[in-house]
Amino acid sequence: MNFTPTEEQNMLRAAIAKIVQSQCTSEKVRQWDRDGIFPEDVYSAMVKAGLISMVVPAEYGGMGSPMSDCIILYEEVAKPSVDFATRVALQAWGSSILADVASDELKRAILPSVAKGDMKLSFSLTEPGSGSDAASLSTKARKDGDDWLISGQKLFSSGADAPDNKIILAVRTEQTEKRHEGISLFLVPNDLPGVTIRRLDVIGRRILGLSEIYFDDVRIPARYLLGDAGKGWEYIGRHLERERITLAANYLGCASSALNDAVDYAKERHQFGQPIGHFQSIAHMIADMATELECGRWLTTMAAWRYDNGLPCRKEASMAKLYVSEMLQRITASGMQILGGHAYTTDHAMQRHWRDARNATVGGGTSQIQRQLIARDLGL
Repeated sequence: MNFTPTEEQNMLRAAIAKIVQSQCTSEKVRQWDRDGIFPEDVYSAMVKAGLISMVVPAEYGGMGSPMSDCIILYEEVAKPSVDFATRVALQAWGSSILADVASDELKRAILPSVAKGDMKLSFSLTEPGSGSDAASLSTKARKDGDDWLISGQKLFSSGADAPDNKIILAVRTEQTEKRHEGISLFLVPNDLPGVTIRRLDVIGRRILGLSEIYFDDVRIPARYLLGDAGKGWEYIGRHLERERITLAANYLGCASSALNDAVDYAKERHQFGQPIGHFQSIAHMIADMATELECGRWLTTMAAWRYDNGLPCRKEASMAKLYVSEMLQRITASGMQILGGHAYTTDHAMQRHWRDARNATVGGGTSQIQRQLIARDLGL
């Protein structure tokens, strides 16, 4: 195996970096974070550049780019904020599920519109009473003639309030002895009567935001059922490797920005007559940060390579997600220490990287869950 980037991948990274830098200045990102606003004009620029089409299957109007290219996309788009990469990742994960199990009618109606930016996708699974134990969800859908009626609540949903968004929603359609059975997936437009979305006041990841969603007898035509009723958990499980590799790539972008900010500050900040980067205590801290970042990048690249080549990667995807999410917290904590008091002000991006990193070991499967999955794959 050879993980050296190809010339095309280097060109891809440079092109994405140019778009991101032109659209997301530090001043703008600081304001978006402060106001809790996702700039739709930035998303439109990504659509225009073809970045969103990369994550939509080619047979439905996208490019269907391999994971080895997509992790470059996620890392670069995440550099100003993880939230930008999360918006893209939601389209990737949602498109994969739809391409896998949706009816041909829905695929033709939805996926080309996602590639063109006319429609967005999000995913809602977590509830107030179900987090790591996600299969204990209680949001229900019941048949009513040819339609379904959905009632319940979801929590910590990323991007659910985006304009023109459709939520891939996990609900219980049947009570069974086994919790993982009787779960179904529906595609729910977020502007339907009975859908109420409230944005949560969170300490980090404020640009895309997290929401709680209430469903009050929301009427859904039967055609919006994804796949077969009762098989939703199976459908979710098919795409967890993709999600975990994607999250690792997202966090690499944030960690890279935190490292670069720390290096720049260590060169510019003078104490005792010299740049603080000349002090061994600071220099070694930064060296450790850089080493950890590269370890995470290679682990993520290896998992993506296995995914693209159809090799088993359940363990490797969990390892990438586990390591990079915890590495991000270590790097941002070190960055806060290096910048000292300046890091504690909103004039510097380090505090935002640090706040955003707090979600990394929780969202998309906690570190504890990832360790359990790795141990299980090892036969424990």
